[in-house]
Amino acid sequence: MKKIFLTALVAVLMTMFSENASAQWGDLFSGSGNSGKAELSTDKKAALKWEVTEYNFGDIKQNEPKTIVYTFTNTGDKPVFITNAEASCGCTKLEYQKSPVMPGKTGTISTVFDAKELGTFNKSVTVYTSLDAPDNVFELRLNGNVVK
Repeated sequence: MKKIFLTALVAVLMTMFSENASAQWGDLFSGSGNSGKAELSTDKKAALKWEVTEYNFGDIKQNEPKTIVYTFTNTGDKPVFITNAEASCGCTKLEYQKSPVMPGKTGTISTVFDAKELGTFNKSVTVYTSLDAPDNVFELRLNGNVVK
């Protein structure tokens, strides 16, 4: 058990004092460079992870609107804004969070499909974010079949 613990401890220490972090750790302890702030650089960039990007309603009854809420998590290290969201037609209404989604937090985009027209439908929602291109635009899909 002690051997496993020591091996893990050595691995952690080696990671902390790797080539990329050692200068910053040295600055932290010597009081130079970054004025004593514990700011280790990471290569992590702003990013969103969607729980689901496509939803199939299956058969739904005409004139019975259906709602789907798309949820995402900010997996990056910077706040992310939804700058705009557009539905592919007027039959889909949208609501989305206007405030920033902080790192590690979740946000949502709610869609309501009106289900007035009979037949198969394939709709999309284009989501524009404050992320850097090309990772700043996402397409969400909703489809199904409207029946009497």
